[in-house]
Amino acid sequence: MEGTECTLYTNLCQETDSADIPTGAIKEFPGIEAGKSFTFGSQEPKIDHSMVMNPDPSTVKVDTRKEKLVKLVYMHNPSTKMHLEALSTEPAFQFYTGEYINGTDASGKQLYGPRTGCCIEAQRYINAPNVDKWRNMVVLKKGQQWGSRTVYRGWKA
Repeated sequence: MEGTECTLYTNLCQETDSADIPTGAIKEFPGIEAGKSFTFGSQEPKIDHSMVMNPDPSTVKVDTRKEKLVKLVYMHNPSTKMHLEALSTEPAFQFYTGEYINGTDASGKQLYGPRTGCCIEAQRYINAPNVDKWRNMVVLKKGQQWGSRTVYRGWKA
């Protein structure tokens, strides 16, 4: 991923404690500006957080399929000319820069190592069923349907 340019369309994340358990607070992620591109280096930035697109949980419906798709992430690697963008109706997404990737084959030969990939997972707030002000986005009432839409687009140009 080194050299890949990335734009996150939010800098808000779920704050976590020392054991990486969400505290219930939403805060700004240090060093990231929403909508501003940054470049992955060999070791920085290190991100493994639930990024928050919609900081008002009271407005998140159980079924978001009819909501407008919102761009979460755009990535571009100038060397390979590969592009990736992720859009979703979900109020949050897990973004992970791959520090713990360790792919080996059956013989133990390492095929992939740290920072050879990343993760973009559209989601609801972590621990939403257990936080009263977030429950409305995940707990179904009789007759309700849950749903969301997520689109990943990749291309070479």
